[in-house]
Amino acid sequence: MSAPQAVAQPVPARLFKQFSTTVIDQVVLSGANFIVGLLLIRQTSDADYGMFVLVQSAITLLISAQMSWLSSPLAVLAPGKPPMLRRLMIGAVELSQRKFLRQAAAAALVVPVVGYVLHFWSGLEAAVIAFGIVACWTALQREYLRGVLLIYGRPHSMLHADLINVAVLLVGAFIAAYGAQGPQVLWAVGALAISALAGSTALKRSVSKDPGFFTGDAREFWKEMRPLAVWATIGALTYWIYNQSYNYVLASRIDLKAVADVNAARLLLMPTIVLTVGVKTLLVPTAAAWLAESDVGRLIRRLLLFATGIALIDVVYCAGLWMFRDVASQDLMHKTIGNRDLLLLLWALLSLIALYRDLLQTGVFALQKFRSLAGITALSAVVSLSIMWFGIPSWGAPAALIGQVAGESINLIGVASLLVVAHLNERKRK
Repeated sequence: MSAPQAVAQPVPARLFKQFSTTVIDQVVLSGANFIVGLLLIRQTSDADYGMFVLVQSAITLLISAQMSWLSSPLAVLAPGKPPMLRRLMIGAVELSQRKFLRQAAAAALVVPVVGYVLHFWSGLEAAVIAFGIVACWTALQREYLRGVLLIYGRPHSMLHADLINVAVLLVGAFIAAYGAQGPQVLWAVGALAISALAGSTALKRSVSKDPGFFTGDAREFWKEMRPLAVWATIGALTYWIYNQSYNYVLASRIDLKAVADVNAARLLLMPTIVLTVGVKTLLVPTAAAWLAESDVGRLIRRLLLFATGIALIDVVYCAGLWMFRDVASQDLMHKTIGNRDLLLLLWALLSLIALYRDLLQTGVFALQKFRSLAGITALSAVVSLSIMWFGIPSWGAPAALIGQVAGESINLIGVASLLVVAHLNERKRK
């Protein structure tokens, strides 16, 4: 089978192998992140863990922006190109991105130095910021290369590299928790940076061997990607605001304990959330290939089939968690979570709605409806934040999740509507 056929005509058995590998990969990543969070919650101070979470949040935001500006448009456009042009596009964009990140990181590292000299930050805070900048830099390089392997339909190679990343991260987390000499947060953030560097090195080695990088002028490719990237980035950043700002709403309207309670409950549901993100990452290029070989109706059916399969896994996990919620929260986390049962139910509902929205959204990406998607996300954000803000006096901390459930529901309805309209328009043309 030639390279174009491998991308454009997926075989069911090969697809099953790819998605099962992606599921295993996300289980590994989710499990590692859970262990790291648990170790730091139990063994470090609140200040150290808080700074670590802030670095993680910064990495999440930057990865979200990069995926919208770069990885998602690339995953939509690259699969439809001839093999040689696809390799040139991926290699040229990678070189352009690597140069930009190196320059941006060098400029950003000046900030903590200036902040320390001007006494804006303590020596520890400046060091954490500097380590965090390096962690962001290495994480962005790693995420781009992971996306490249998914475009080429090679999740098994991505899994091998992620195992290296996870091994280094866990060693660093154990050192930070039990054997660190000096501030534990520096060891923890350093582990993020070094593990991402190890993972990206393994990923680049894999891509270099097969199919290899072609480098060239990326300007024409950026022009092709930019119309998709602008609206995708607006939508992603808007989604990040309403999906993550609940922490700031709770802190300003209630207190930090409410923030801790909601996030502790979220940690217990993290495997379902991370699994959705991982499958969506692989489905972006796959949905584009499906649409190229078939029609919108078949694309919708395939996406619904995958979403329902993952939903069944999520339901089984949520049921098991509910049965052992006392053990998980009290014995494992050593934490009393206020409104625990309600928060767990709301997080479970939210994860299921987000699952269908995320996976169906890959079809909207394949249709290149980024502008419409940005508008739907903006409406969802307004509704979600309004319910959060005005619902807190009546419902307390659960209002943050009630608002997110409402926002995600509107988002799901909007995404489904875009797909249905595209399907009806396609049938009219035929």
